[in-house]
Amino acid sequence: MNQTYCPCPKCGQLRTRVVCTNCDEEGIRIRRRRCPVCEHRWYSIQYPEVIVKNQEIRWTKTGATVRPYIFDKAISL
Repeated sequence: MNQTYCPCPKCGQLRTRVVCTNCDEEGIRIRRRRCPVCEHRWYSIQYPEVIVKNQEIRWTKTGATVRPYIFDKAISL
């Protein structure tokens, strides 16, 4: 079954079906969804993931102090 947990915007049902999926030239996926409860149909968009280097991630603490994010420290917790 092709079901996901994308809530229906009309009735709030969590289990909805993907009717069809298209991908454009930039890698953006456009999915046509249908609710099995109220039969509402709508589109959802999924953007491709972007690779972020560790140097580009910053941690903003209370008081607006910005520190570099240490990835290895987060994994060891």
